[in-house]
Amino acid sequence: MKIVYVYADSPEDWNSSEWRCAVPARAINRTKRHSAVLLNLNEFSASSQESNEACLSADIIVIQSNLIGPVLSAIQHWKARDKVLIADFDDAYNLMLSTNPNYPYWSKGIKSRRQPNGTTIRDQIDPPPLTQFKWGLKLVHAATVPSIRLADDWREYTDVYHLPNYIDLEKYQNVKLEPHMGINIGWGGSKSHLPSFKKSGVVEALERVCKARPEVKVMIAGGDRRLYDLLTLPRDQKVLLPWVPYSQWVQVLSKFDIGLAPLYGPYDERRSWIKILEYMVMKIPWVASESPAYCELGDYGWLVRHNSKAWECVLLDIIDNLIEYKLEASRVPYLFGISQSIDENVEKLISTYHNIANKVSGLTVDR
Repeated sequence: MKIVYVYADSPEDWNSSEWRCAVPARAINRTKRHSAVLLNLNEFSASSQESNEACLSADIIVIQSNLIGPVLSAIQHWKARDKVLIADFDDAYNLMLSTNPNYPYWSKGIKSRRQPNGTTIRDQIDPPPLTQFKWGLKLVHAATVPSIRLADDWREYTDVYHLPNYIDLEKYQNVKLEPHMGINIGWGGSKSHLPSFKKSGVVEALERVCKARPEVKVMIAGGDRRLYDLLTLPRDQKVLLPWVPYSQWVQVLSKFDIGLAPLYGPYDERRSWIKILEYMVMKIPWVASESPAYCELGDYGWLVRHNSKAWECVLLDIIDNLIEYKLEASRVPYLFGISQSIDENVEKLISTYHNIANKVSGLTVDR
């Protein structure tokens, strides 16, 4: 089987494309039985020579997220040539709150562009991307998503298959751990998590924990100053770590002694398990919100309700018994984490594509 992954992320915001396109492509190529290539979304929509050559020889074309504008025309072009087309997305675009930096784009069709002189130009996309995205789902043969709840949301538009985010272990092994004083409670992520922090109860808990345990420091990675400013803590007990390229992320993660994963509301319920999976393969004890996003992981860490006292009690227990919790994290949670590696699960990926292809009328793909 030959698969083309059409990725949407730019180098400056590379993350989802790594998990949903690059990681699967590398694992598929490692099988030696199947092959995969990566194509930039702009090349695909512009029908560049490289894009045309790759798509002509492909059995499956997986298009990430942006089913908008010229991408829709490209989908129709390859659909007419009997290619199996699959949309892949990992975000609840229809449930974004106004605090999400991507809300104006998806819901209002407002796209901001920074000019060399520092001014910002706003383009208006009509119809808005969310409307066009729904059109795109009706054009493709199927969609794949990393969240069961996300899959349930979109089945009225196309067949939707649950494909979890599997992890590429190579990037998480042999990481050099730097000794540090005290205990670091860490979190890292995009700028879409403001409600996760505000409404989960974690902020108030962290403030009380840090007051009770002066050796504790809270690390906020990803560069979202809003989250840093939410924490009313002494400057020596909170750190804002800047956004780093994906290739450097694991080194940041290695600074955490305890991992956080707060969630809140319908939008967060559609997130994948990336954060906790990373904690587990790094043997980091973790505390997360009790949410459908993490419900199957409760045996491998702590899930707490949206209550600051619950967060506080669990965090204090882990802090006061950190050696034991780290030892525990290196056992069953770690073993579960590595069982979710992409190489262990690549055949599930291939099987899903095979099933989609065989459901497309008149098309069959050899496994």
